[in-house]
Amino acid sequence: MINSRTLGIGLAAILLLISLTPVLWAQDVTLTPSLRLSTLYDDNLDFDQKDETDDFGANAVPGLTLGYASELLQFNLTGEVDILKYFNETDYDRTNQYYGLDGNYQISPRWSFTGNAGYRRDETIDSVLEETGQSFERNRVRTYNGGTGLFYQLTELTDVGLTAGYTKRDFGSNQDTDYDIYTISLPYTKRFANQRDSVSLVPAYSDFNSDDSEKAKSYRFEVRWERKISETLISNINAGTRYTDIEQADGSSDSNWGYIGKVGLRKETETFTGTIQASRDTRVNTDGEVVEVNRFLLSMNKLLSERFWFNFSGSAYYTDTESNQAENNKTTYFILNPSLSYLLTENHSLELNYQYQNKKELNEPGNPVTQRNRVWLGFVFKFPKKWN
Repeated sequence: MINSRTLGIGLAAILLLISLTPVLWAQDVTLTPSLRLSTLYDDNLDFDQKDETDDFGANAVPGLTLGYASELLQFNLTGEVDILKYFNETDYDRTNQYYGLDGNYQISPRWSFTGNAGYRRDETIDSVLEETGQSFERNRVRTYNGGTGLFYQLTELTDVGLTAGYTKRDFGSNQDTDYDIYTISLPYTKRFANQRDSVSLVPAYSDFNSDDSEKAKSYRFEVRWERKISETLISNINAGTRYTDIEQADGSSDSNWGYIGKVGLRKETETFTGTIQASRDTRVNTDGEVVEVNRFLLSMNKLLSERFWFNFSGSAYYTDTESNQAENNKTTYFILNPSLSYLLTENHSLELNYQYQNKKELNEPGNPVTQRNRVWLGFVFKFPKKWN
């Protein structure tokens, strides 16, 4: 059950805002039920280097999205249940769940409020692998998160804010380590008169605690520059430094300085959307250890004809343990995911997806490599309904 400490900040605040004033009810509401039905093949169900088990399966993903927009309040509520059944290897059957809520409220001409909340139930080779580039055992995991932000517009071109967030991750086995993370930041943003550039100064603090492994406190300062190069092209450059103080379960400690950053470009037209990005930051792996994650990301969606879309997403990771006293888990990981979509109607499509994963453990003898191939073929149905 989702605990109130995790989700209460974002969820309760946004729901309460809906009833604050009658002005909110001059709104646009969009409700979109959806259903994805597909068959798939997976050649390495455990994503394991030694024991590769393959099978065919069937996948059903019902979902619901609710969007609300008024003069003062905007929010989006999403929910999805991902049901996967294998034909022979039924021990690998699973039902994942994803729920999220995010929104913002204009309290006054100068004050604004944001909130978000989420719950995710899946497997470590899904969410944790995507976040850190590391996952050593297949395991069930529940992730809870909530956050809020309060912003004040100092002038027409500057504003200052206070944000807070909380993440909790519970694993379904004692092989992995449960943990939670608290974060707080004080962003200051300056927008320039040319309406193309904005610069933000972001001091931040995070506090990480695991059940039986590391504890860590991190202090960071980051400068973020966003530039609108053209009507269809936006660049982002973030650069900063961090200081991390880590306490091991045996009472020993370690501290170090490092740098964080992100560089990205986003292109968007009527027939093409693309993002390229490189980043460096700290995350937490399934062993409850702080790791430094270097990631390169590329994604694109291209309209090939009136009905055909080509989609691609790919990421490459280099991940290393942050503490000198922790077990040295150094890995590389990359994932490639091309797909084709054929529009049967405006809201229904036929999709073919392929995914390739490759993980190398650099501290193991022989640097063992784990590979996985998956293929999906299926239909996606959407049933949007709008009121205004």
